[in-house]
Amino acid sequence: MSKLRCQRAGAVAAVGGVVWVGWAVALGLAGSESDPILLAVVCSTLGVVGGHYAVESFYGERLKRPGTGGAWLGVLGGVVFAVGQSLRILTDGDPQWVVGLGVLALVSGSILVSVGLVRTRIQPPWLGVLLAAGTVAFLGFDLSPWAALPYGLAWVALGQDLYRYDPPDGRFGDLEDDYGWI
Repeated sequence: MSKLRCQRAGAVAAVGGVVWVGWAVALGLAGSESDPILLAVVCSTLGVVGGHYAVESFYGERLKRPGTGGAWLGVLGGVVFAVGQSLRILTDGDPQWVVGLGVLALVSGSILVSVGLVRTRIQPPWLGVLLAAGTVAFLGFDLSPWAALPYGLAWVALGQDLYRYDPPDGRFGDLEDDYGWI
């Protein structure tokens, strides 16, 4: 994968994070879900899928198993979550099991990616910690829609860093010498 395409995926993740923050705020203020909010959920989730893809594309060689597996699990979970939300819009039904499976995989993948980011220190560790904290906070979404806000903010920060960053991955430089920000 080319460096430019990886950076574009990082930009998509940052925009997805902004849209994620937008729907979390809109839902927090409105108090009830509507089709435009669900459509924003779908778009922002696909942006987060782009972020997981960018992390794997940039750092696949360095993240090793937890991060790389987490990135692909996050991609799968994000797609399933987006499909579940799309079904809610199209069928006026409530396919909770599809949404639940998507959330489970998305959260698991995001936690594994955050562990990989902190463990390898490719990015500043606070980005991995922020992603982990935002992911855990997102689990409280049933209690308050505001709980989704930190997850979106984490993807804004990580996505913009992926966009502006010159990746030290083996595909773009020496795998052993340059460890990014250190």
